[in-house]
Amino acid sequence: MSAIHEIKVDPQAFEQDYLKPIHRVGTIFSTGIFFALFLPSIFLYLFHQVFPDWQTIVGGFALAMTYAVPFYFSEPIAYYPILGNAGWYLTGTVGNGSNLRVPCAAVAQEVAGVKEGTREGELVAAIGVATSVLISIPAILIGALLINYIQQYFPAWLLDAFNKFLLPAVFGAVWGEFILRGWKYLPIAVLLAYIPMALKVPAAWNIIICVLGTMIAGWAMLRYLKIKA
Repeated sequence: MSAIHEIKVDPQAFEQDYLKPIHRVGTIFSTGIFFALFLPSIFLYLFHQVFPDWQTIVGGFALAMTYAVPFYFSEPIAYYPILGNAGWYLTGTVGNGSNLRVPCAAVAQEVAGVKEGTREGELVAAIGVATSVLISIPAILIGALLINYIQQYFPAWLLDAFNKFLLPAVFGAVWGEFILRGWKYLPIAVLLAYIPMALKVPAAWNIIICVLGTMIAGWAMLRYLKIKA
C-alpha cells in the first residue's frame, strides 16, 4: 500500500468552495433524477393509456422494498467514508457502487497516498469516481451495442462460464482489494457472513449484519485492543 502523504486541505475553503456547491448541485440533480424516473410511466399513461391497477403497484412496491430497504441503511454507512460527498452523489446517480465506484475510489486513494474519511481522501475519491463514470459509460454503451453481435462467435462453454462466474469474479476481486486494506477484520467478516447464511437469514439483511457487525468489531478492536487495520 502507498505511504500516506501529508497533503493538507484548508478546512474553510473545503467547506465553502467545495462542499456547499457539491451539495447544492447534488441536491438539485438528485431531485430532478428522482422525478425523471416517473417520466416513462407518465408517458405511457398520457399517450398510450397504459396504467396498472393500484393493487399491482402497491404489491410490486412492497416486494421491491423488502429487498431494497436494507441497502438504504447498509450502503450509505459502508460507502460514504470511502466515496465522500461528491462520490456518493455520483454513485447514487449512475449506480454500480460496490463493484465499480467504491473500488475506483479506494484505488485512487491508495495510489495518491491519502486516507479515506479525510478531506484529502474525499477529493481524490471524487476524481476517481468521476473518471470511472467517464470511462465506464462509453464502455458499457459500446459493449451493449457489440455484445449481441460478437457473442454469436463465442463457444457455448465460454458463454456458460461468463454466466456462472463473471459476477462472482467481480465481487471476489473487490473483496480481495479490501482484504488487503484491512486483513485483520477478515475472520470476523467471514463469520458474520457465514452464520446468517447458515441460519437462512434473507440475503438483504445478511448484508446489514455484515456491514454493521464488521464496523462495530473494527471499532472495538481499535478502541479496546488497540488493533489497527
